[in-house]
Amino acid sequence: APATANTINKISCGIADNLLLQTVLACKKKIIIAPAANTNMIENPITQASLKMLKLCNFEIISSQTKELVCKDVGNGAMLEPIDIFHKTCKELLKTSYWENRRAVLSGGGTLEKIDDVRYISNFSSGKMASSLATALYYLGADVTLVSSRGFENIPYEIDLKVSHSSQQMFENLKFALDKKLDKKSFLFMVAAVSDYIPKEKFDGKLKKEKLGETWSLELSKNIDILANLDKKDIFSIGFKAEMDKKEAKSNAQNMLKNKNLDAVCLNILDESNVFGSDTNKIKLLLKDKSFDFYGNKLNISLEILNRFEKEFTNE
Repeated sequence: APATANTINKISCGIADNLLLQTVLACKKKIIIAPAANTNMIENPITQASLKMLKLCNFEIISSQTKELVCKDVGNGAMLEPIDIFHKTCKELLKTSYWENRRAVLSGGGTLEKIDDVRYISNFSSGKMASSLATALYYLGADVTLVSSRGFENIPYEIDLKVSHSSQQMFENLKFALDKKLDKKSFLFMVAAVSDYIPKEKFDGKLKKEKLGETWSLELSKNIDILANLDKKDIFSIGFKAEMDKKEAKSNAQNMLKNKNLDAVCLNILDESNVFGSDTNKIKLLLKDKSFDFYGNKLNISLEILNRFEKEFTNE
């Protein structure tokens, strides 16, 4: 990358008249090509035929994008963004037979429960852990759907993203995502921080303080428990639990594991060194008969946790 029309057509014909082309011709590994050329050159039948030939030869062709080109024309032919090429390359290097062709559905971020058309109830969950886990799953080859309210700006573009703000919207999108099945047993990662209570009444427009007076009581009602109400039959269900009481945290997580019939719980104890919105995390992974500790960058520990699941759930 960037692969010009000249380079693409030469590779297709087996020409090796420079160091790059000699390396390509000698390479026995998977090669990823990111085309970049003028629209007329990239869409020329000769170039298109070369791209088809390279696909038949097991090259991975990354689609170009439509934008302003170097020649100042606007059209198809711009190289895909470097970060997206990076994501595709990571996937090619890290994918495993365990995660390939396996569905993985995740929830992320804090839900937003409307009071009126201006205000809402939410929490400090950033969505970063869910996005890191979704990215790690993508790298490993899974078919990923992320249902999230925030924190998803830097995920790979090929991840199926369902932006969901309210808990009801999140619930419906998760149900729909779980309906899609592949040959292997699916995974559900319930990472989102869902509001325990929601406004009992929703108000149209904007509530005015002049009409509300000096004090105002907002009545709340208990919210739906998404994880308890999703159909978890024939899937691996992973819950996430944030706690601040260090003495009761593990016991609460174990109760969640049992009471909600989960396969694992990722316990996150919040303190001054482990706060909402950071790029690092400290996770205790609780299975039914054992536990494991992870600490570090959220993407790195996501890969470590998924590697542990691959070892623990080997026959599915």
